[in-house]
Amino acid sequence: MKQNSFNLRAKSLWLWSRISRLSRDFFSFLRSRLGFAGGSVAGRQTELDKKLVYSLAKARIPSARQLKYLKNYLNTRELLLVRSCFAILLLSLLFLTGRFYFTHRELSPAAGGEYSEGVIGSAKYINPLYADLNDVDADLCRLVFSSLFKRGANGALENDLAEGLAVSQDGKVYTVKIRNDAHWHNGGDLTAEDVVFTFNALKDPSYHSPLRAAFAGDEAEQIDDYSLKFTLSEPYAAFKELLTFGILPAAVWQNVPANAAGLAELNLKPIGSGPYKFKSLVKDDKGVLKYYNFEPFAGYHGEQAKISKLQIVFFPSAEEALSGLTDHSIEGFGNLPREVEQQIVGKSFFNLYRVGGPQITAIFFNQKNNPFLADKNIRIALAGSLNKEEIISRTLADRVRMIDGPILPENFAYDPGMKKYGFQPAEAVALLEAGGWNAVEITKDDLAKAASEKDSKDAKTKERALAVLAVGEGKTRAKNGNFLNIKLTTVEAGDYPAVIEAIKNYWQNNLSIKVTTELIPQQNIQETIKSRAFQALVYGEVLTADPDVYGFWHTSKIGEGGLNLANYSSKAADKALETGRIISDQAERIKQYRLFQETITDDLPAIFLYSPFYNYVQAKKIKGFDGKLIISPGDRFANINRWYINTEKRLIW
Repeated sequence: MKQNSFNLRAKSLWLWSRISRLSRDFFSFLRSRLGFAGGSVAGRQTELDKKLVYSLAKARIPSARQLKYLKNYLNTRELLLVRSCFAILLLSLLFLTGRFYFTHRELSPAAGGEYSEGVIGSAKYINPLYADLNDVDADLCRLVFSSLFKRGANGALENDLAEGLAVSQDGKVYTVKIRNDAHWHNGGDLTAEDVVFTFNALKDPSYHSPLRAAFAGDEAEQIDDYSLKFTLSEPYAAFKELLTFGILPAAVWQNVPANAAGLAELNLKPIGSGPYKFKSLVKDDKGVLKYYNFEPFAGYHGEQAKISKLQIVFFPSAEEALSGLTDHSIEGFGNLPREVEQQIVGKSFFNLYRVGGPQITAIFFNQKNNPFLADKNIRIALAGSLNKEEIISRTLADRVRMIDGPILPENFAYDPGMKKYGFQPAEAVALLEAGGWNAVEITKDDLAKAASEKDSKDAKTKERALAVLAVGEGKTRAKNGNFLNIKLTTVEAGDYPAVIEAIKNYWQNNLSIKVTTELIPQQNIQETIKSRAFQALVYGEVLTADPDVYGFWHTSKIGEGGLNLANYSSKAADKALETGRIISDQAERIKQYRLFQETITDDLPAIFLYSPFYNYVQAKKIKGFDGKLIISPGDRFANINRWYINTEKRLIW
């Protein structure tokens, strides 16, 4: 019945529209014939048509039920046109929807997955008081403990527990405000009381912490639950760098006598506030630790760690760790040795990250043991005759980066405009000749003559004969009867022997001087350094992230016990170093350290060669590692809470 009614109404509308159209055509014809102005009658008629249609169908948009009758009132051509429009509209909607999905979709890190990393050695004290004694302990402390400040991916300090830091005008008082949302792995809030307790434990001789000397004369005082202050015995601009030690839970450690702290089970089953918490440890049947298991700490105050199971596996040697990598029992390894690097680099399963390290390698001149080296022009000639880029590319490949000074390029105080000694062999030779050092050649006949005169009773004859015999056959340079010769010393380990051989060849071939080399066993090198029993030493020094290099270059660090290997002394350099380490204003510190760099590169007590990379290998399934600079090995975990394995798709609106 309803359908018949609808059909009747539809037919009526159609009939009416046809009559209306005939009427409009008729009236238009009349207007055109009679010359009437058009528009008014037709307009009124259109309005009447609309009113009639609207009175019969209140809805202006046809319903789906009505549209199904559309084919009954359209011819074949009209129906094809309507269907084509609908198809185009549908395809357009599908295209736009798909395009939006693919352009507004991203793979986001998701929780889950397992990761195992190998280390050489074993855990002894996972305790910030003793972590500096063992690299493995320091690594695990970075996972378990939080600190006031931590090192970020680029090596710069970032807030961890600290929210704010204020330094007094005299540089002696550091007031720290800590965050109020940090918690311990076993429950409870981390407060300023825990920070003060840890600091006092570091200083307490009963704990025997190696960090004690760094805070001698300094005091810590709690202000309220979430703020404290440190009072220094004297200003020290790099004090903030020292506030990276992990914080212990006072409520737990107060129950452990200080003189028995090294025996506490907490050293192997630590409680901290870091991104990962201790879950379990596994020993073999002999009681030797095999590995540690860690899990994300749900109450961590920073970004939640995503890898759900983290395992640290202990190996006695690099060779066994390499086996672990090749059989995939571990998926990461830090400080990959040069000897095994090529066995890993080519494997598609791994990523090899070359991260900037804190070490600089240089040729340190001991001017007291070789008077020729006291001549600055000779040192400049030695620097100008070295092609450092070629030494690095041929001898060290891409394992190091070239440097030109005592402060690394990523340091805020680095001076990019300081003097650099490029490879200029012709200018180097000219400099020697201008100083009276002329090229000579000692022949076999000269050696034979010298051998016959070495026991001469004439002192000058004997001295010259011994000098000729010491230099030996070949080219050299002489001045006033003296031969220019240098002994180059290094440690018998790693790349050092190959490096000094390359240096020797450059000096002999480009300058025509006599160079001998000396390799010192690794166990004896410290004694050689301590006694300064060398003329020119190729060796490395490990810096901190702060530009304070007072310990390496100040006059007070000359001699046994000091680290001023070149015995360098300069009033201008000393003043810059002294000022730079006590003022807090960074702009002024930059000014002082740039003055120091300008002074030392002009004096040239050493030729700065290169800085080795820290090689870190990881399975490709691990994403998120973005380290740029590692000051200590544990810094590779600086952003471990952002590492991930699993991903999920999310739309970006």
